[in-house]
Amino acid sequence: MKVWATDRKGNALCLGEPREAELTYDREAPADLLEAVFPGEAWPELVRVTVELSGRRVFWGLVDEQNLRVGPQGRETELVCRSGEALLLDSEAPPETLSRPSLEKLERLVLQGLGLSRVVGDWSQKQGQLTVEKGMSCWEAVEDFCRGWLGTVPYVDEAGALRCDGLPSFSVDLGTASWGELSFKPCKELSEVWQQSFRGTYDTPYRREGAAVQRRRYCSSQSGEDPKETLAQGLRESWQLTVECPGSFWPLRGAKAWVEVPGLGKFANCPVREARWLWDRQGARTQAVLERGDGPCG
Repeated sequence: MKVWATDRKGNALCLGEPREAELTYDREAPADLLEAVFPGEAWPELVRVTVELSGRRVFWGLVDEQNLRVGPQGRETELVCRSGEALLLDSEAPPETLSRPSLEKLERLVLQGLGLSRVVGDWSQKQGQLTVEKGMSCWEAVEDFCRGWLGTVPYVDEAGALRCDGLPSFSVDLGTASWGELSFKPCKELSEVWQQSFRGTYDTPYRREGAAVQRRRYCSSQSGEDPKETLAQGLRESWQLTVECPGSFWPLRGAKAWVEVPGLGKFANCPVREARWLWDRQGARTQAVLERGDGPCG
């Protein structure tokens, strides 16, 4: 593992290998988190960080905190960083209504000057209007456009590019887990979702056969909520496999995992919901929270 950084003056520094480090991914959080501790170092103020594993970049982001500590064990520096999405989360978008919105217009209005390397996605103009309200972050503006017109979830990749072309989709073999926990959570299951019609009444039911307990939800016509997806999400969240595997598996955004857990069995095509990559004196290991797979096992 090797960490590089850029200071306030634009100078590049090789920070080397940390004594310990942790990378965290959560599908529900826009930005990944990096926390790393380096022994005996006192650098100038740092603003950006990149992380390489086996010569491959796996993280690019901003320094949120740089903490220099002095104690009985000497001096150490802690870095707390967020991935490139932080550029958009921390910046407010200018209020404006975009007619026939497009990535080109968003780049000119919202993204220019933030330091992203490029924007990837469908650049054609779309029908309708995108309203950027006062107080919205650049991330919210981009996310609204991507979800509403492109049907994608945006993210910033390890090269600093804003990707609006959809999450990556790939399989990863985590091997044999050193430990695992399989949880069943029937409290998450829904049996039916009622959608509001144009008449204003909740009279359109969506049901899932086989639910052990009857639980219902109601979604308004203004929410944009998909009743079928709400039912599916409840089913996904009712099953959870948590594992720790030796080695480095990163990044895991968009991955479907294969893993064997001694005593529990083999599990295939399990979407990764959360993940942590740990590096310390015990070596490298990856923890992952997996959802129900759709493969032959699990």
